Amino acid sequence: MNSSSIKSNAQAQVPALPLLAHGRKKKWSYSSLIFSLFYFVPPLFMRDAPSNGVMALIVMGFVTFVFLYVLSVNQPVNRLPYYLTGMILLAYTTSLVNPGGTVIFGFVSFIVGYYYRFSIGIILLLAVSASLIFMKVYLYPTGLFFFLAAGANIAVLFGFGVMERKETLFQQKEAKHAAALSTLSAIAERERIGRDLHDVAGHALSSISLKAQVADKLLTKGRTAEAQAEVKALAQLSQQLLSEIRQTVSGIKQLSLREEIAKNMAKLSEQGFDVMSDVVSDAVSDVDESRFTHLTPLTPLTPLQETQLSLIIKEATTNILRHSKGNQVTLTLQCTNDILNLVIADNGNSRCKTEGNGVKGIRERAELINATVEFQWGSPTVLTLQLPLLAKHNSSEPSA
Repeated sequence: MNSSSIKSNAQAQVPALPLLAHGRKKKWSYSSLIFSLFYFVPPLFMRDAPSNGVMALIVMGFVTFVFLYVLSVNQPVNRLPYYLTGMILLAYTTSLVNPGGTVIFGFVSFIVGYYYRFSIGIILLLAVSASLIFMKVYLYPTGLFFFLAAGANIAVLFGFGVMERKETLFQQKEAKHAAALSTLSAIAERERIGRDLHDVAGHALSSISLKAQVADKLLTKGRTAEAQAEVKALAQLSQQLLSEIRQTVSGIKQLSLREEIAKNMAKLSEQGFDVMSDVVSDAVSDVDESRFTHLTPLTPLTPLQETQLSLIIKEATTNILRHSKGNQVTLTLQCTNDILNLVIADNGNSRCKTEGNGVKGIRERAELINATVEFQWGSPTVLTLQLPLLAKHNSSEPSA
């Protein structure tokens, strides 16, 4: 094995962590900048107030730090070292005129603790600690408090980064296990269906083939009455086989609207969206009423309707994750005058000059269940679907 293959294998084993500026991590990554205001505390306690020129340099250094930090949390790992190097150099430079510049080391430690192995983070911490000691001794011999605070800040933020990394890796592992279990369940279900169909159809098809051969021979010999009896038996066997196959296939579980709504709500929440829902009860079997803001009775959906609605919600969620620049999603599923109304809205500002495969797929699925669907593009972006439902049975309707 050559060196390039070893390097590629090593890279393949490195987990692909989500960016700090994406999903649930976005709020913490940006809100933590409030702690960077410690940068301006030391100048307030200096014996000699900084001159206007020095103060301008201090402010410029802070603005540069915020700019580099925002860029850093939006960068993939392979480009991150350039930005981290810039932040470290900026921390050293600003520390020459302001002890508060050491706060930048803490944010570097947080990013390193999240993206890199623990051993790399420890090496960085040791190097930064040595630098702090050097600056304390030779640049700010009376600024012990500020450097102790800076050291604590670096250690705490590095710990936050390490814990966030471990939590993310654990979630990825759990998601991978869940996907593997789902795949195994699907394989097991297909094998079960295959065995059931084989058991149901195997003997019946053998009997049908035999009956057909007997009828052919009887017709060849001119024994029409006996041949007709065999054909009638053949028809009965075929009808019986068809009934048994239908019963077997009906055991295949259709997509659950309840599960699809819950799954896609969770997916949007994980990506940083605020999700609100207003969902009917009877259309969503085994619904957890505590998760929804309002519940009204509704004629239960057919398996075909429930499956197609589930796929429409799934495709709409995918489109929001891909194209929406908003942060709020509202899902409403209500019934009015035997019409099921599904509305999915997000506060993004989407533009659609030509409909892609996702939108076309939603229209095709809606047409399959005789539903009408409309899209409103812009801010907000709204999907509206109306599905006519069968009226509830009453005394005037004939019984089945």
